[in-house]
Amino acid sequence: MKSPLTIFPGTMRPPAHIQDPVEVLKHPKEAKKHFITYVREEVLVLNFYRTHMLYFIIVILVSSVIVYGEGLANGSTEFDGRLRYIDCLFLCCSAMTTTGLNTVNLGNITAFQQAVLAVLLFIGNVTFVSTFVVLIRRHFFRSKLKEMVTHSRAARQAVEDIEKQESNKSQAKKGGEMTWKGNTTAHNSDNQRDQHLRKRRACKEEDEAPMIKKSANVHHQSGLGTFPAPWEIGIVRRFVSYPFRKLARDRRQKKQHPYVSFDVKFDNRGRFHALDEMERRELGGVEYRARGTLLYILCAYQILWLALGTVFLVPYVYRREVVEILHSAQPGNLKPGWFGFFVVITGFCNGGLNLLNANFIPLYKNYFILIVEAVLTVAGNTQFPIFLRLLIWTLSKTTSQNSSLGQSLAFLLHHPRRCFIYLFPSKETWYLLTIQISIDLTMWVLFEILNIGMPAVDAMPTNVRVFDGLFQATGLRTSGAYIITMTSLAPALLIAYLIAMYISSFPIVMALRQTNTYEERSIGLDKGNSSGGLGLHLKRQLAYDIWFQMFAWFLICIVERHKLVINQDGFSMFSILFEVTSAYGTVGLSTGVSYDNYSLSGAFQTLSKVIMLAVILRGRHKGLPLAIDRSILIPGEDLMHKMDQEYNGYGDQKSSNKERISAQGTEAGEGILEDINNREGDKGSAESEE
Repeated sequence: MKSPLTIFPGTMRPPAHIQDPVEVLKHPKEAKKHFITYVREEVLVLNFYRTHMLYFIIVILVSSVIVYGEGLANGSTEFDGRLRYIDCLFLCCSAMTTTGLNTVNLGNITAFQQAVLAVLLFIGNVTFVSTFVVLIRRHFFRSKLKEMVTHSRAARQAVEDIEKQESNKSQAKKGGEMTWKGNTTAHNSDNQRDQHLRKRRACKEEDEAPMIKKSANVHHQSGLGTFPAPWEIGIVRRFVSYPFRKLARDRRQKKQHPYVSFDVKFDNRGRFHALDEMERRELGGVEYRARGTLLYILCAYQILWLALGTVFLVPYVYRREVVEILHSAQPGNLKPGWFGFFVVITGFCNGGLNLLNANFIPLYKNYFILIVEAVLTVAGNTQFPIFLRLLIWTLSKTTSQNSSLGQSLAFLLHHPRRCFIYLFPSKETWYLLTIQISIDLTMWVLFEILNIGMPAVDAMPTNVRVFDGLFQATGLRTSGAYIITMTSLAPALLIAYLIAMYISSFPIVMALRQTNTYEERSIGLDKGNSSGGLGLHLKRQLAYDIWFQMFAWFLICIVERHKLVINQDGFSMFSILFEVTSAYGTVGLSTGVSYDNYSLSGAFQTLSKVIMLAVILRGRHKGLPLAIDRSILIPGEDLMHKMDQEYNGYGDQKSSNKERISAQGTEAGEGILEDINNREGDKGSAESEE
């Protein structure tokens, strides 16, 4: 019998209670009852995706009212009276989703409205939202832990002790060893019995494992069947591969798991297999501490980059040549310091919005500002998973493996997707880095080659042209920053940019899907048969994306039919498709209009802007993990418990009723507390002896 969590796309059958439509119409009261039940149990149930979407919608609506009210009170009259609400809503949605499309020039709105947009950029960017998810999961973990141990006086005391230790680390280090009252003899006997069973299970698996010998004379049965090349001869291959095999063997021997006291067994996704009850308890404590360490690292990561950007950029923009460029490019009351800080925010958040109406076009020769902006763009979004793993790896190399911090860092490196959405294993991180760099280099080369003969690009000095091409390629897929108008570029390059914006999130999304701890269940594959997972993920993502973009393009073309028919300035089928793709990819690039600096969306009718809002919101959520993903499930949730049972080697056990789940959860909660307190006590005792 298949697990109720198994979902096979394309083979789903309607539930047994669904009847023939004619029969349903004959009993309207029953139909109404079924409909209400469906809405209550399916539609109104919050999951990660719906909660994420609800958070964005509420913040956008509230902030749009604030921006609109500020415009009524102190706003400029340059917008045919006052800033319309649809434009306030569009700006807030664009900022919150870090899209970067703007229907009005940001230089014409008040400083307070600009500040609101800066706040929205920060609280809506990927790093902040994912950090908030870690904080929420850690809070629910602690809440669930308290709920499970209310019956245990010792466990309640342990929770209070943990809270005291976390609030005052200096006192925790000086604290004595904490002891638990219990039957030590029974505990030791249970532990010995568990170890004995585990050894028997491991020996049985080793005995049942098939022995596979690789034949040395199979060249005629592979490839084209030709004679072997010199490098394919056995002795040559053994000689060349010896250093690599020795290095791999040394790495396997050196690979340790200091965060647990037992011998661990993983599958190809780093999942723990065949854990007994005591081992699961200990693992829960380690994972809880790792989440706390990760939370501090994420907060420090964001503060560090924002502080570095502010320190480097804000004083620099007060230089005389920069101030002259700002005042000449945009006459008015633009403060250099506020401009520099806003650039830091929009760069790290990949927001695309700029207080300069012409974006970075007036600063296309200023290498320093563009370099700082490019580094912030890379660190804040496209290379965020790479930088985060590099930071954790660096900390692990400078920290003792026997310390609590070292064990937490090791756990994060070995099991990243158990704890965080955008932290991947080593192999996937290298793949992601390679793909990201390859795409950027391709766009850079295309910029230099395809723009040969284009007047706006040929007018640039060679060194400026090469550097600006690299800057444009770096921020193409997410930031929306640009140093030249899109209509000045070669048509073929615009098509390349369109494709790059369409696949902007694919590298990270595919890494998310492939490293999902529950990947087989999430896409409907049998366990152990996930070879086609990447292709299936890719097809599903393409199907998820393309129909919505095409439908939105179709609707906007209907609404803007008159402007398309008369060939109004800036309007064409391609320019609208470019705008929709940029919105869905949360990029922010636009072909714009010739008579102003705002995006093409600024010339849309109100209904088209509403359609664009839907595109932006859906595009911001396209890169979220699947519903069955351990990095977003709430600790203690029934679904998470069932999936952990299955992948820990207990999937064949059918006793998954709520009473047993509750009992097992209580025991696990007490074990987690026991592990945390024992380790903290051992640490305090060791320091006291020193």
